[in-house]
Amino acid sequence: MRTFLTLAAILAAGSAAAGPIDQPRWHAGTTERRGHDELTTSLAFERTGAGQWAVSARCETRDTRTGRWRAKTGTGAAVRSMGLVLIDLGRLGRLALNERSQEIFGTAKGCAEGIIDVGTGD
Repeated sequence: MRTFLTLAAILAAGSAAAGPIDQPRWHAGTTERRGHDELTTSLAFERTGAGQWAVSARCETRDTRTGRWRAKTGTGAAVRSMGLVLIDLGRLGRLALNERSQEIFGTAKGCAEGIIDVGTGD
């Protein structure tokens, strides 16, 4: 019985210690300032397979002088490869998330780049 309880505790601790990226659903977001523009990027991931996700993105740009803002949205897919999560958002562009540095960068115009906050929304 003691062995069973110990094994159950180890399994529970292992799944609790898994990072947000290893969960079925997770989110990533960042904000960046470019001159008078403040860019915000929000990404929602839903696992579709091992190291694969369906992704929805929202990138907003707000002019801090006028208060005007615009938003672009896109959907696509992401795959984990060599420590990166490669994100293809179709016409919106492509992003890469470095798992180690927790930094996002890419070619998606109007999307913020930089250090991200990652979570599961819990």
